[in-house]
Amino acid sequence: MTNVYIDIETIPDQRPGAKERFIKESVENFKAPSGMTKGQAVDELELDPASAKAMSKDDAVKAWQEHFAPIKAEQDGIDNWRKTSFDGAQGELFSVAWAVSDEEVLGMYRGLSECETSFLDSVFASIKETVGNHSPFFIGQYVAGFDLKFLFKRAVILGVEPPFKLPFSGRHDQQFYDLQQAWEGFNGKCSLDTMCKSLGIEGKPDDIDGSQVWDYVEKGEYEKVMEYNKYDVEQTRKVYKRFNFL
Repeated sequence: MTNVYIDIETIPDQRPGAKERFIKESVENFKAPSGMTKGQAVDELELDPASAKAMSKDDAVKAWQEHFAPIKAEQDGIDNWRKTSFDGAQGELFSVAWAVSDEEVLGMYRGLSECETSFLDSVFASIKETVGNHSPFFIGQYVAGFDLKFLFKRAVILGVEPPFKLPFSGRHDQQFYDLQQAWEGFNGKCSLDTMCKSLGIEGKPDDIDGSQVWDYVEKGEYEKVMEYNKYDVEQTRKVYKRFNFL
């Protein structure tokens, strides 16, 4: 097996009408946040305490929904659509960066007009070429819970058979190496940026983070995202080596 440090960047559902469907759903079924109290509803509505005193919690929450639906519903729908970038069943792959052992970091990205199927096929072929006859041992931040799972789902949906295993349901340090599990244990959470800062390694760039990927892609700044993607792979390799005293 050969160490392959990997990181992916993803974008929201690009199927025709997807964004509009999320907005429509939100507008038609706008709800107050789960757990909203009467006090919160009254405060945000800026109601007079005396008149609000006679209101029930349900009435206060209903009044909040009616007042804020025209203001918040569309943006809530957009926000929910953007969240599809975290789910391989809906979101799409934009870029993949990887490095084999101590070799240079490689990367590929696609334009929005480019077929995701062809792109994924090219990514798999390129990774396979860099590892040769060896099986890749994938290393990354939350690599099983996100990167490998996302790649697997896209492969299945698009009908692109990987030339190697994507063991997102395997075991840390056996089928893959997950920095988060190595640092915090099973179910623990910690960002790559936080790990880097703890170890005295330079963290993420100030001008871009994962939540902004779609904004850059939408503006056509593909190289900026690719640079960010590759940077995460380089930081992943540095952290992995520190964790393993290499």
